[in-house]
Amino acid sequence: MARAARVPRPRYAKPGANPTLETIEYVLAALQKARSPVSRNRLLATLGHWGHSTTRQSLNAAVNFLGDQGMIAEGSKGLIWVPDASQELLEAIRKGPRL
Repeated sequence: MARAARVPRPRYAKPGANPTLETIEYVLAALQKARSPVSRNRLLATLGHWGHSTTRQSLNAAVNFLGDQGMIAEGSKGLIWVPDASQELLEAIRKGPRL
């Protein structure tokens, strides 16, 4: 009889911190619309204003997920959306001169 495979441990989901796909999409949309870095408190307020309130734990899990995917970055002034680089830019980075 074959041994049962080990159940993978969730990386982002934790008790009380399970953001839905909808929450992740709202967080990403809020950051894409922002013109400057956004604090987590401001992000919670924006989501609440849009009628999609969430817990801080779920917000943190969504931010961690999006950060690991390279879609957002966090700096000293808050969170910011990182747009995908164009193919031309990636090519220039790869083939350009090194400093």
